[in-house]
Amino acid sequence: MTLTDRILAVLDTLGIARAHVATQLAGDIAGLAAQAPERMASVALVAPTRIDPAPFAGLCQRLLYIRPEGGMLARTAASALPMLPDAQTSLLEGYAAEGWTDLGADRADIVDRIAAHATAIGGADTAGGPEQSGEIMDIRYRAFGSGPVLLLTPMALAPSQWEPLLPALAERFRVVALAGAKLGMLALLEERAALADWRRMCASLFDDLTLQPGDTVLDVGCGSGAVAVQFALYTGGENPLTALDLSPYLLGEARIAAQKAGAAIAFEHGSAEELPFADNTFDAAYTITVLEECDANKALAELVRVVKPGGRVAVVVRATEMHQWWNLPVSPQTRAKFSLPAQSVSAAGVASAKLYDLTLAAGLEPLRIGPYTVSSERSDGPVLGQPEAYALSQLSPAEREEYFAAKAEAIAAGTFFMTRGHHCFVGRVA
Repeated sequence: MTLTDRILAVLDTLGIARAHVATQLAGDIAGLAAQAPERMASVALVAPTRIDPAPFAGLCQRLLYIRPEGGMLARTAASALPMLPDAQTSLLEGYAAEGWTDLGADRADIVDRIAAHATAIGGADTAGGPEQSGEIMDIRYRAFGSGPVLLLTPMALAPSQWEPLLPALAERFRVVALAGAKLGMLALLEERAALADWRRMCASLFDDLTLQPGDTVLDVGCGSGAVAVQFALYTGGENPLTALDLSPYLLGEARIAAQKAGAAIAFEHGSAEELPFADNTFDAAYTITVLEECDANKALAELVRVVKPGGRVAVVVRATEMHQWWNLPVSPQTRAKFSLPAQSVSAAGVASAKLYDLTLAAGLEPLRIGPYTVSSERSDGPVLGQPEAYALSQLSPAEREEYFAAKAEAIAAGTFFMTRGHHCFVGRVA
């Protein structure tokens, strides 16, 4: 059952034939745009993080691209918009945005931009009445407000998600807000956690913490809770785990995942840069692909502060300076265009071998350092889909044709895979 099938099942259950759609994660609705564009009255892409423009090219002026003026997501727009010449655009002037920027909290004017475009296009079903909620095929939905139907899928890593904008949207639309582990970043985090290489990397880090029964552990930036659940199951519940994240949305999803897995985890809301714990609280801590998106120095100092002397800290970040390998028979010229991943790292973050210098400067004694590669053999899904969308946005039409032919050839031969690098550090608190 594809994500598109699941979204259509929600619309059918609610009796909605045609809706306006708004999202930050273009991949969530790319299948809908390609397979059932007649169900979409209009589409608002709100500062997309990654986008393959091709599925949206046929929407013409029904498509609104809301783009920030600066940041990584402005660079995404610069790559995508030349391939969407008929799209309407709306500039968030003076605003820089990354994948983790809190769009909903920062830019209330997004509501006016979506509403103006939807009103100009028209064509969506109109609905109202009491709030409705439910779950269909692992997609949770909540329908509220009155007016033309507006379907929302989650934002990327924005801590507040759509929440600050929902009251204003509900005054103008019948909002159908979707959530769940099959959508957006949750789907990517869950699928990534299931990869054999990922599980081996995490198990190795857990072992390197050299825990004794009863030792307490902190997970900083737990996201969907996928790694926290793996830790709890891997240690058999012998080590009390506290998992922290800045996003209330992700924490809610992590609690659901832990409950389904039967994992006893204490979840806390907070920032990696200012941990809400006293000094020397935990026996060990780990953080995985979080220091890219915050002030890495502050986060490392906080980890050292809350872990007891002699305790261990494990850190993993993405290696944006390492080439990602796509096992495809493409020309060197085409490969060169997408061999490096998107450089998604905050100004004070770290997503390179610089990690090792920062951890030493934070006062951690190195026990194990070095790169680790994670491979996926899946030819679909978000683990491939997000970097693939970025790669495709870099290619010309002829190069795209070469890419898809090579991908089909590799899949048929059973040799398709994609590998990405990570930097890993395990150290002891002095």
